Amino acid sequence: MAETKPDPHYPPVDKRMIGDIVHIATRGFLSQSASKVLLDAAGINRARQYRACTEHEAQLAAIAIGGPVAMKAVIEGDKQAMGAIALNVCDIGTLKIEFNRIMNIKGVSAVSIEPMLEGQEVYIYATRKYTGHYEISCGISGSGRPGTKRESPITPQIAAEMVEGLDTIVNKYIFAENIRRVSALCDSAPNILSVEINPLIGNEKSMNALNARISIDNDD
Repeated sequence: MAETKPDPHYPPVDKRMIGDIVHIATRGFLSQSASKVLLDAAGINRARQYRACTEHEAQLAAIAIGGPVAMKAVIEGDKQAMGAIALNVCDIGTLKIEFNRIMNIKGVSAVSIEPMLEGQEVYIYATRKYTGHYEISCGISGSGRPGTKRESPITPQIAAEMVEGLDTIVNKYIFAENIRRVSALCDSAPNILSVEINPLIGNEKSMNALNARISIDNDD
C-alpha cells in the first residue's frame, strides 16, 4: 500500500486522536462527548461548557462563566423542539427555575451551562459521497438562503470562494479555516459518514461551535 502523505492544503489536525475515536465507535451518531473530542482534535474552537446535575453545580458554572448564560439539556435530539433550552439567563433565581424546568423533561439527567456568545450563527456540513469524497457545505443558519457546496479536498482558495459570497458579519478567514478543518477531519477518517456543526457563533474576532452531530458507518 502506498504511503499516505500529509495534504499540504490542510491545517494540522490530531490524526491519531481522530483515528482512535472513530475506530472504537459503533455505527450511527457519536455521543456528544465523543463529537466534542473530534472537534478538539480537528482544531475547531467550541464554547466552554459545564455539565451540571444539581442546582449547586449550575450556580458554580454560571459564576465561573461570569455573565449571562445559555442552558441546554444534555440529551440527543432537537433541544429547541423539546423546550430544553433557556437563553440569556442573568440571575440565580432564573437559573434555578430554568434548571429545574429542563431537568423535569423526560430523559434529561444533566444541563449544559454555556456562555452567551455574541455574533451570527453559521453552519458547516460534510456528507460522504459514493465516490468516497465529501460534499462540504456552509451557510448562514436559519436564513432560508442557500449556502455554498464544494467537494473535498478543500484548498485555501476553494474555502475562500465558499465564504466570499455569503452575506455575513463573521470573520471570513476564520470561517474558511474551519471549513478546511472539517474537510481535514473527514479525510483523516473515511469511516465518518457525516458532520453537522450547527450553529457556530461567529463575529469579527472569533468563531465557536455550539453543537455538532457526527455519524460513523463502522460495522457493529
